[in-house]
Parts: sequence; C-alpha cells; structure tokens
Amino acid sequence: MRTRMASFSTFAVVGVLILGGARAATAQQVVKLGEGETLTISGFIDATLFNSRGLFGFFGQGQNAEIAAAPANQPGVNQGIVDGDVRNTRLNFTFNAPPALGKWAPRATVEADFFGAFNGVPPYGDEQPQFRIRHAFVDLSNGRTTLRIGQFWAPFFNTDIPVSLSHIPFPVGLGSGGVVGWRFPGVFLYHDLTSTNPLKLQIQVAALKGAGPTTTGRDSTNNIGNGEASGVPQFETRLNLARKFTNVSWSGYVVYHIDWKDPNGTGVPGSNITDWGVESGHSIAAGSFTLHGNFYYGKGLGTQFANIHQFQPQIRGWGAWAQAGYDFTSHWSVWADYGMDQPDYARFNTETGGTLLRQLSHTGSALLRFRAGRYAAGLEYFRNVTRWNTGVASADQYALSALYTL
Repeated sequence: MRTRMASFSTFAVVGVLILGGARAATAQQVVKLGEGETLTISGFIDATLFNSRGLFGFFGQGQNAEIAAAPANQPGVNQGIVDGDVRNTRLNFTFNAPPALGKWAPRATVEADFFGAFNGVPPYGDEQPQFRIRHAFVDLSNGRTTLRIGQFWAPFFNTDIPVSLSHIPFPVGLGSGGVVGWRFPGVFLYHDLTSTNPLKLQIQVAALKGAGPTTTGRDSTNNIGNGEASGVPQFETRLNLARKFTNVSWSGYVVYHIDWKDPNGTGVPGSNITDWGVESGHSIAAGSFTLHGNFYYGKGLGTQFANIHQFQPQIRGWGAWAQAGYDFTSHWSVWADYGMDQPDYARFNTETGGTLLRQLSHTGSALLRFRAGRYAAGLEYFRNVTRWNTGVASADQYALSALYTL
C-alpha cells in the first residue's frame, strides 16, 4: 500500500502492515521496473534478548510469548531462562503498476516474517527460524475504492495495537489481553466515504474463508476445519473514522463479525452453529501523549484469537486493553499497557456441562523506548497471569530489543 490505495485505508493499516505496532519511522526503498511498474521494499530487522521468570505456553517463548503455561508446566524453584529471538524480522514487497482500466491501477503485495515452522531444538535448531507468508494479495484501486483479493488482516483485527519492540507479529495481549483478529484469504472491499478533514470515514466489507479446528477423522486427515466444513464464508463489515482537531488527533472504528461452523464435520448430518462478535477501538494523540485501546464481545471467537484462544463455539466472552504513552523528547518515550480476556466460563459450564481449560487472563507491559531515525531500542517488561482450570499461573519477561527499519 505504497500508493494511494484509498487515503483512509492507508491511514488505517499502514502501521500494522509495515511495523505491526512498533511505531518506528518507516523507510521505503523504491525500485523502478519496466513498463512504469515500481517495486517498494520495506520491513524491519528486530532482535530481542530476554530473561523469563516462569514459562509461557501455547504460543511459545520470546517474541511470541503471550500466555503463562499451566501450573503443572511451570518450572518451580529454578524459574529463569535467558534466550534470544529474531523471528519478528519482516520483509514486504509491493508492486505498483500504472492505471490499466481508466483510473483503476493494479497492485500486488507479499509480506513474510520468520515465524515459520522449524525444529527449534537446541543447540542449533532454535537459531534457524524459517520464512512464513503473512500477507499475499492483489489490489485493483482507483484511489478511493479498492478491491482486494488474497490474504490480509480481517477487518476484526485491531489495526491500532499496543506499541512494543519485542512483541510485534504477536502483539502484547494477542489471545491473552483483549487483542484479537487474524489474517485470512478472502475478498475485501475498501471505500472512502470522505477523504478530507475535518472527518474521514471509510467502510470495509469482507468475505473470508471459514476457520476452525478439525473434527472428524476424515476432516482431520484432509485438514478441513469446522469453519470450512460449514460451506459458508465468514463475513465482516467495519467503519473507520478519523478526526484531526487543532492540537488533538482521534481515530476509531467499529466492526461486526459473523461466521458459521459445522461441529460434525463434512458428510455428517447436523446443523451449523452461528458465531458472532462486535468490537470497537479508539486512539487519541494530544501533543506528546497517546492513549489507545479497544473492546470486544462475542461468541465462539477463538479463531480470532479471542476467548484466550479457545475454540468451543459455545463460549461467550469479552476482552479489552488500553495503553498510554508519553514522548519525553524526540528520542525517548515510555509506554504502559494493561489488557484482559474474560470468557464466561460459568455460563459455558451451565450450558454445556464442560469446564474451560483457560478461564481468565490478564496481561501487562511497560516499555522504555529510544528512537533515532531508523533505529529504535527498548527495555521492556511483560507479564501474564492466567487462571487455568487447575489453578493460577504467571510468567514474567524482561527484554532488550533493537529494531532497524528498512
């Protein structure tokens, strides 16, 4: 999205596409190709050294630490580990062509980082992370309206995520502290209702591939999730708003999600289950101070990293996060974040007779950041407390990170 995709669409997602919440100054290298086409290369290199007290589980350690491991998996007396991680590192290649159909111009983007599967076994496997595709899509845009086909963030994703230098593709609070949403292949439509101040409005609609865990043996063998087995795509619609005042800038959004899942899998009689969610997020910047956050509520949103990333369709729950930041100087700033994810485990037990594995989660972080041009470094503290059905577990991470923006 290096040319004017739709003015507001660029405003809404460029921070996520390039820096995933790191909020460092972006830099882009443009290469001229034949027939008027250009290639824009962007991304960043991010390295983290960390010490963890207690272990994180499910997602992993280091740059994708999110949820404290269950009490039985905590190490006890000897809690500390010292490690390093560079998997946040990201590359983005965007190809722009001149208009080919009146004012409509094509564009294509592929983006990847290093969170692909790898054996991760010391002493050498954990130092050889592998590429994975994050986004791959093709656009057709006239500047105000963009049709996108491919894999990109669902509109339900929090485009304004907590600032961090150590947690970028896995933002602080993803699946554990109110940060929700994921990327899916689908068809996306963006349209700017207005494009100039004082108020900017944009509407987004998307039809996305179904998503969910596998059920029957046949579907498990063929890697067909219960969302795909429903035979119906996910649908989302979102309204973005932005207003700039004399000394204050505000942006916000509201989004609705609905999807269907077949709990019985393909070829087995039974009805689909309907899941849904609503979400709203806001950001206010006044001089050197920033305050942003979001709230969601819904049912069966595990595939959107909600409900502490649990997939039972019957789960209802909510989550929220907020982060405040202050720039002391042009180089130094401090950020503090707190978020929670609260599935209604009592209602789940009443309605199903089952017991949720993860019942409550609270996440917090603090960051002291230094920036100078394309370089940024920071000291960061991250903590998660999760109530499992077997008890309460917590884990803490102390990290030193450095980031260079390409």
